[in-house]
Amino acid sequence: MGYFARISCVWLLLAIQVKAETSGSLEITGSYFPKSLGASFDTNITAEAKVIGYEELDDFQLEYEIIIRKSLNDNGKDIIEPRQLFLSKTFGDIDVYLGYRHTFWGVAESRNVVDLINQQDLAAGISADNKLGAPSISIETYLGSGELQYWYIPRFRERTFNDANAHPGFGMSVSPSQFAHVKGSKARDQALRYANSIGDIDYALSIFDGTAREPLFIVQELDPPTIAPYYERMRSVGLELQYTGESILYKFEGLMGTQSGKDFDAVVLGTEKTVYSVFETQWDMGVLFEYQYDDRAQALIDRMIVSGVRLTANDEFDTNFLVLYTVDDAFSQSLFGLEVSRRLRNGMTLDINYLLYQSDRQNLPFYSLVDDSELSLTLGYYF
Repeated sequence: MGYFARISCVWLLLAIQVKAETSGSLEITGSYFPKSLGASFDTNITAEAKVIGYEELDDFQLEYEIIIRKSLNDNGKDIIEPRQLFLSKTFGDIDVYLGYRHTFWGVAESRNVVDLINQQDLAAGISADNKLGAPSISIETYLGSGELQYWYIPRFRERTFNDANAHPGFGMSVSPSQFAHVKGSKARDQALRYANSIGDIDYALSIFDGTAREPLFIVQELDPPTIAPYYERMRSVGLELQYTGESILYKFEGLMGTQSGKDFDAVVLGTEKTVYSVFETQWDMGVLFEYQYDDRAQALIDRMIVSGVRLTANDEFDTNFLVLYTVDDAFSQSLFGLEVSRRLRNGMTLDINYLLYQSDRQNLPFYSLVDDSELSLTLGYYF
């Protein structure tokens, strides 16, 4: 993040006024890595503070989401940045946004191949919710019952990474990024998306032209060796479909295009069935199944199968469980994930997460992630 953005964060935190609508959170996460190897640490503590605000400024609206994160053992997690920091103004039926902003595209649970606006804050974890704000000019309007978005992103946000010996880490330091475009991170991105519905079917069509969000990794034979992210150029067309029945969802995300002159296809296809008041209790249970395919060069595994169970208690504490099991089509490497969340008293929350990587052979991508299996507990306070 640039110098100006850092100064803006500090200024906003000091200049919050009583009349502004503000909220925020403070989270403390303790992590344990039971299979940690070599020079990697087996425990870590991370603190993250977030301030979210909204204020009317004459004819404009100011919105911001400032994040400050500090880790005990992993400097790669340390960050001060605006997840969002933008001005907006309405011109008739058109809303215009200027600044750091994020959005979400997609319908699938396990992966969203069409979600191309924001870069991932990978140092914060593998969840797609960890987004970096995109410095952009964006326009939104309605065409009949459908929503049309246009994004112009003049500067690329690079992905964050953990330290070399952190979890996950490359075992070597990360060199400055390389880009296929001669303008590097200053190459512009553009995207267009139209979303609407027909009866029980929600759909969206999108076009993207810019820098691929997921990099390739090049090992540089230096002393000591380093690894450099390499970002290719990409042009793509995306399609989202979701059918909503009484107790079932059918989901589809498809992305096709070219990346550095090579054609590619990426698809997520799935369904989710909900059983209400399971076993005559107040609990609801969702059973989901998704299939992933991605033949791009940066995809670790081209075919993955995801199954899971979601339990919702429907209680005053908003208790939720989510179990996901991801395996390749040869059933030789897998990821088991467990998420438990619950509200406590007085604005407190408790989240438990468990990730377990497994692999049969050393030449498989998940083998290098086995020591990154993690059990974490997060205590949050929201105000």
